[in-house]
Amino acid sequence: MKFTNFAQYEDKNMTIIVGIDPGLSTGMAFVENGKIMRLETFSFWEAIAEIQKFPFAVYVVELSTTSHVWHREAVNKSAIMKTGFNVGKCTREAELIIDYLNKYGYIVQSKNPQGKKTATQFKEITGWTGKSNPHTRDAAMLAFTHR
Repeated sequence: MKFTNFAQYEDKNMTIIVGIDPGLSTGMAFVENGKIMRLETFSFWEAIAEIQKFPFAVYVVELSTTSHVWHREAVNKSAIMKTGFNVGKCTREAELIIDYLNKYGYIVQSKNPQGKKTATQFKEITGWTGKSNPHTRDAAMLAFTHR
């Protein structure tokens, strides 16, 4: 079953966990009682608008605390700098989302990345048979492993 709005759960005593993988394509995963209900990718502002629809959810945002950027020896300096710049942008978007959630009283937790999963690995771990991409899988792993 795929939901487009979880407002119907507001009066029930259910917890929705929303995993967020910030970036140019922000992955969001909606997990209820350990089951993934929905995976979607949004722009930054679309993600903020989506957050506003679910004030009762618990949010888990990927925030890497790594202060360095891994690179292969053969990669040139320009490529390394570009990667670092892009990682910095994702980190800043994560910080902005966390600030927004905190400012408006949402329940929020930040976590380090959980490690990339292939579609096959993801299906084995979560049981999800729908479409996914690296952004939504990362978001789902944050929410799915939330404790």
